[in-house]
Amino acid sequence: MIQVYCQALEFPYIFNYLVHSFWERAFASLIRKQECGNIYSALRAHSSAVEQPAHNRSVPGSNPGGPTTHSKGEKMEKLETIISFLEKLFPPSLAVSSDPPPLQIKGQDQVKKILVALELNLRVFHQVIEESYDFLYLHHPPIWEPITSFSIDNPWLSMLNELCRRKISVLAHHTNLDSAKGGLAEQWIKILSLEGRAQPIEPHSPREFKVVTFVPPSHREKVLEAIFSSEGGKIGNYEECSFLLSGKGTFRPQAGARPFLGKVGEREKVEEVRIEVNVGEAFLSQVVEAIFASHPYEQPAIDVYPLFSLGDTGLGRIVTLFSNISQKDLEEKLSLVFPFVAYHPDDNSPITYQKIALCPGSGKSLLEKIIQEKPQVFLTGELSHHDIARLNLGGIIYYSIPHEEGERRALREVYYDLKERFKEQGLKVELNFEIEG
Repeated sequence: MIQVYCQALEFPYIFNYLVHSFWERAFASLIRKQECGNIYSALRAHSSAVEQPAHNRSVPGSNPGGPTTHSKGEKMEKLETIISFLEKLFPPSLAVSSDPPPLQIKGQDQVKKILVALELNLRVFHQVIEESYDFLYLHHPPIWEPITSFSIDNPWLSMLNELCRRKISVLAHHTNLDSAKGGLAEQWIKILSLEGRAQPIEPHSPREFKVVTFVPPSHREKVLEAIFSSEGGKIGNYEECSFLLSGKGTFRPQAGARPFLGKVGEREKVEEVRIEVNVGEAFLSQVVEAIFASHPYEQPAIDVYPLFSLGDTGLGRIVTLFSNISQKDLEEKLSLVFPFVAYHPDDNSPITYQKIALCPGSGKSLLEKIIQEKPQVFLTGELSHHDIARLNLGGIIYYSIPHEEGERRALREVYYDLKERFKEQGLKVELNFEIEG
């Protein structure tokens, strides 16, 4: 099945195999009837000249389009395993509400080769097809607007159709990749070797909860393991965090009850352990379900309390440096990494900086926050003449960094981190970065 985002219906629109086959036949028929230039010629050339990926080739005795058979020892992982791993690193809950769903095309169930790229363009498309990738991980979602019609005159839709036809999955993490720890903004800090205390320009405060339950000592470890394996007990860079307190509990089983301890009609006083753990909103339901499944009591007591959290994720970063940096040193650092243009206020701006704000891509949506926070420098892209004038009026120096170059450089660092994390987790897939033209 192929999953394509359809904003008009407000949920991922699922094309089943029959519908997918219909569109495939329709496109093939239209392409045969009319010559449309670059993209269509490229598609026909690839179809005939490039060896088809293993998941698209007919195997003797097999059914094309049916289950895929792979040779023994071939490196691959389940699609859901890859998506789950990436979304633990860059949770969709961090994305702004206007972002489309991350899984833009759902392809085959097994993943062997992943290409990391900033966006879908003709160069990336050719690389995916020619090198037989089956998973494309992007920062810019290719499907933003509702798809209301298909046309052979639209090369963009033709690329999407070909990715669907070849069962190549497309996952796009947009503002959640901007906001997350280890995301694009924090990669800029690392690239520029800025040492200091960093905080989001626009913090995202994910809802956190304290979950409490009470278990007999004999089942303490079993319930704890169930909680931890369901993503409970995580605080920052620490996992399996809990607080345990021994005490006594009382209860009187009534008619119809089947107590684990005690007798119906008699009040019991038993030794119990109070377990407290922190749980993120995204995992609350599964942690509660895990407690019910592992708890020996017929009716466990489970308390859930909302917590206040400042959060260390969000759009952009403001870095308060441990030691001031000179204008000359900052611009030397920038020149080694990005093309840039500096816009200085008319008055005598400071020649050393301690507070630097940055946002890969476009920082226009953060302008009011920047003016309020008053950093000495703002590194971002795509501000208008009037935006720049407002910054300069407030004594803020603006360094304009091209959207594409800035984000692609940060994404390459994300790719290097992913290579290490995939290796640490033992994920058996090939991971590569786009060829930069």
